[in-house]
Amino acid sequence: MSHIKVEVIALRDLRPHPNADALELATVGGWQLCVKKGAHRNGDAVVYFEAGTALPPEVADRLLVRRYLAEKTDAFGQRVLVVQRIKLRGEASFGLAVLPEPGMQLGQDVREHYGATKFFPPLRTTAGDAESDDPRFPAYTEIENLRSYPDVLQPGEEVVISEKIHGTNARVGFVAESHDGERVLRWRAGSRTVRRKEPLDAAARAQNTYWFPLALLGVEALLRELFEQGHERAVLYGEVFGPGIQAYRYGQATIGFRAFDLLVDDGFLDHDDFAATCARHGVELAPALHRGAYDLAAVRRLSEGPSLLGGPDVREGVVVKPITERTHPQIGRVILKYLGDAYLFGSAAEQDTTDQ
Repeated sequence: MSHIKVEVIALRDLRPHPNADALELATVGGWQLCVKKGAHRNGDAVVYFEAGTALPPEVADRLLVRRYLAEKTDAFGQRVLVVQRIKLRGEASFGLAVLPEPGMQLGQDVREHYGATKFFPPLRTTAGDAESDDPRFPAYTEIENLRSYPDVLQPGEEVVISEKIHGTNARVGFVAESHDGERVLRWRAGSRTVRRKEPLDAAARAQNTYWFPLALLGVEALLRELFEQGHERAVLYGEVFGPGIQAYRYGQATIGFRAFDLLVDDGFLDHDDFAATCARHGVELAPALHRGAYDLAAVRRLSEGPSLLGGPDVREGVVVKPITERTHPQIGRVILKYLGDAYLFGSAAEQDTTDQ
């Protein structure tokens, strides 16, 4: 999950709309926006609300934008007004821009001023299998949207670009504990944020969405090796996908699992170490699309096209991260996603649920 971002930002790259005389196209951060022709000039400051931002009704009415918002039910059962992505005369428009209010400055975060929050779609839960949280078994990194943070990655920086799988985030791992003076391995598994109870036996484990990866011999062997090397904890993060998970089936008859990151003790492995560790145990990774110098145009191009997992589905998008782990003051750990337009304007994006 990413955070929502509402800031005062410069509008740039104004250009004609190819199919509408009354509209122009503009770029805000890394997002394309349709705007009224003649209403803005390059460099003008606007308050930009990303698609997926929920606004209070009174704010929507004060800004005179209610008609541009969609009313939806969120994860908490509340009806909320949500900024949409739309196509206007064939061109994608992501979000909403309004004029700044007096005193607002470029770069200012104005989420609180507008009471803006992130829209969370309805929850999908597995009843009765939530387990108490364990801080040694952390949820995965919050992956921010590359279109919202286009300057975090540097042109030419070596990155790996992988397909973003349309499934459910799963994590499996272990923590080392002491029992009767001996060091023992304790298994852990969970969804994105909720640790899940361990099934009673191997058969039940294989049937559980979030414990299923541990039923794969390579996954268990990888984690046992790390335990035997003396590590205090390890968490393998990946995506479970296929029938019954999300809208995409990827041509699968049964569910599958692909890994995309590995936390060992207190740090994520650099990409090459992660890939080598998984390869040694036959653990499949999210499909790699490119390795090389970072280029935003290449990311945009690779976010589209058929999925490398098979079936008729298009790519949800891509995930981009540096070959060598690093952090950034704005977003923390550097890993970003870029969702494809074909996915965003397809039916699958509207059918999404949020996994706890």
